[in-house]
Amino acid sequence: MYFDNIEKFKIDEHIKDNKNIYAHKSEDNTRFETLKEHLDLSEQYLYKIIKSKKLDNVLLNFQNYLFNEECEEGIKLFKEMMLNILYMHDLGKINCCFQYKKMENTFFKNNEGLNFNYSNHSMLSSLIYINYYFKRIKELEKTTPKIKDKLRFFMMINSYVISKHHGSLDSFEEYEKKFLEEDGEGTRLYTEQLSIFKSSYNEDLIFEKKPKLMKKLFGLAKSFLDKELCAGKENFYIYIYERFMSSLLLGCDYYSTSQFMNNSEINDFGQILDVNEFYDLLKETKIYKCIRNYEKENYLKKDNFLNVTDINILRNEMFLDAEKTLEKNINSNIYYLEAPTGSGKSNVALNLSFKLIEKDNSINKIFNVYPFNTLIEQNIDNLEKVFGFNKKLFNEIAVINSLVPIKEVMREESKDEKNEKVNYNDSLLNRQFLNYPVVLTTHVSIFNYLFGTSKEDLFPLIQIANSVIILDEIQSYKNSIWKEIIMFLNCYAEILNIKIIIMSATLPELNKLIDYGDTNTIKLIKDRDKYFKNPMFKDRVLIDFSLLEENNNDYDALKNHVLNNAKNTKHNILIEFINKKRALEFFYDLIDNLDDERKILLITGDDNSIERNEIIATVKNEKNIILVATQVIEAGVDIDMDIGYKDISMVDSDEQFLGRINRSCKKPKCTVYFFDLDSASSIYKGDYRKEKSLTLKSDSIRELLLEKDFQKYYNLILKRINGESEKLNGNNIQAFINDVIGKLNFLGVEQKMKLIDDDKDEVTVFLCREISLENGEILNGKDVWDDYKNLLKNSDLDYAEKKVKLSKITSNLNYYIYKVKSRDFSYNKRLGEIYCIDEGEKYFTNGKFDRESFNTGASDFI
Repeated sequence: MYFDNIEKFKIDEHIKDNKNIYAHKSEDNTRFETLKEHLDLSEQYLYKIIKSKKLDNVLLNFQNYLFNEECEEGIKLFKEMMLNILYMHDLGKINCCFQYKKMENTFFKNNEGLNFNYSNHSMLSSLIYINYYFKRIKELEKTTPKIKDKLRFFMMINSYVISKHHGSLDSFEEYEKKFLEEDGEGTRLYTEQLSIFKSSYNEDLIFEKKPKLMKKLFGLAKSFLDKELCAGKENFYIYIYERFMSSLLLGCDYYSTSQFMNNSEINDFGQILDVNEFYDLLKETKIYKCIRNYEKENYLKKDNFLNVTDINILRNEMFLDAEKTLEKNINSNIYYLEAPTGSGKSNVALNLSFKLIEKDNSINKIFNVYPFNTLIEQNIDNLEKVFGFNKKLFNEIAVINSLVPIKEVMREESKDEKNEKVNYNDSLLNRQFLNYPVVLTTHVSIFNYLFGTSKEDLFPLIQIANSVIILDEIQSYKNSIWKEIIMFLNCYAEILNIKIIIMSATLPELNKLIDYGDTNTIKLIKDRDKYFKNPMFKDRVLIDFSLLEENNNDYDALKNHVLNNAKNTKHNILIEFINKKRALEFFYDLIDNLDDERKILLITGDDNSIERNEIIATVKNEKNIILVATQVIEAGVDIDMDIGYKDISMVDSDEQFLGRINRSCKKPKCTVYFFDLDSASSIYKGDYRKEKSLTLKSDSIRELLLEKDFQKYYNLILKRINGESEKLNGNNIQAFINDVIGKLNFLGVEQKMKLIDDDKDEVTVFLCREISLENGEILNGKDVWDDYKNLLKNSDLDYAEKKVKLSKITSNLNYYIYKVKSRDFSYNKRLGEIYCIDEGEKYFTNGKFDRESFNTGASDFI
């Protein structure tokens, strides 16, 4: 193990009377945990986590990338300093104010430091860490001054991690202010507030006599961040190091605290122990067996597939081509899976993820990451078809989003002390730390784990190490941060041993945006034309640009065209608009102009999961349907329509829409008509793809779409991102690397890497009405609101039980929540920033939330 034979801080030697110093007390004040007991238990959890998650390779990577000095003494101390981030994190609890006021420890009742009324401990822990390691580094005999300075740098950034273990990350600069400003929290500790801990601390505090030394240490740390250490990739590595060590510290601290508070030891951290348990079930599926039979009898025996009429042959070929390429490049970090719509990408990626774990036994978790919750719902259904026969195994697959309640861990009967069937504490810990072998989540969630600053964002990072991450539809990210995304993904993959599979029908080669070194990326489909140029995929849909001609570019022309097709065929028709208002207008127009034989449906981002599933089921099982939609229908939604209409936006979105038409590749004469009604500029702010010359208004771009030459299209985009003085939206990439990442400005990185910009003008309303659930049960909005309010106000529940129960209610709450721009409305009740309107049904027309009705009528509501 990485920390074998590494010395931990000798608490008995350096902390007086530590047997009388408490770290925690039970809620009923009957049990007390000493500081040493807590630190020892935290250390035990460190070794448990390292062993279960096989993190030795990750810790060694940090050493090799950040402290690759040929100095045995220096390396040993570097490792010791990492270990003691964890072991020394709570030493600040020697603070007499913490002991007397928070622990009710009468041993400290006469301490003079009680006059300061300062009961925090994290900053004091950091100060003790700096004080201890300043001496240890100074005493080194076989190291050079340069190596000593490098160790001092890590001493300072390690101490920052300790200082934040009860708060959110901000920036190293803010931490510096706390120690250097005259009235800073850290400054007071080594000047006027020494009495709060001096009676327990068995060491001289260097900074008491040499206060200017602290300024020198921060100056040294800043010089390393500016130039000495951080250049190019090193900026990213240091940033990841700080986040990872924070995550590791939080994990050990939380698990050990939980064990003391709940008398429950945690041994399962949600890793894949035996990949064959999952893989064998996949191998038993009909599709997998057919592919393996095809491999034996036909694979590599045919050169030309242009005349193939069975789409499954192409799917088999793609599955096997991708697998063979992966096996030859098993040591790569990032894999591109570029495959046409309908080619079975999800099935290919699932096989590849198991193959990666099979070939690399350090990998033990899978993350499936999607742009929308709709795709998560769709894919968990697909996984249930594969793994649902084994309930125990299927239960280890977790959906992590706001719509799905926390998975409950049931108590063993012998441990049911409170007569509770649910172990709320373990349930919450599993969710916080993603203790599940297979996780399905959204792009927004995974970006929070990689770039967020809150404790909740940091908890899962230790789980992301040694994992496979499947990123679906990466082109849906705003391209103003594509360059930053691929740089971060590349460095995260290298240092945390992550295997990333990026898949889409429209896939930019983002590695072309990296300015330094080899990205170690591999295209899994070497001959993309074998699939994209094949008539089964390329000519699956006829594309008609006639509605883009200037004379026909208006609402009435589009409406008449759709009505003509609707009246003269019984084909299922899909029409996509850029904004909800236009979609709703067209939906009502069709209702007014067509007879009852045509079923007219509308799907937008306002629909809850029940309504969405009902609509998709109807479309899949019935004919004579017209579906009006917004962009929610584009990426991956499993419907198969006959005729399509789409307001042009970005070419990759236009191609994603084509994937909803003749998805099975079995229908003749399926056509998509493109039109240009509403501008995409307001939706795709700062995105190069909305420029007119890069949309279907351009003849050359139309040709790229017809020929499926998306790499030519993306080369134009990537050239713009890389060119034009490397500026996009006024932000210079090098300045971001040097001045934000390089200076450990965590809040700055979080803000930059947000996938969705917060709309501060939106208000959250809860519209009470009755909703019929998929099982036929009627859910009453007023009851849901009252349950939510009562649970929030219930102070008798412990934290874990409350969080688990809140997750259940919140999943129901989402059926009634809408974001609106208007603030001119009356409401009946309010909880925080959610406004409840009792008679919400009045703002629905034909079952759809009518925003115009709300905006014009809400102010009249009493």
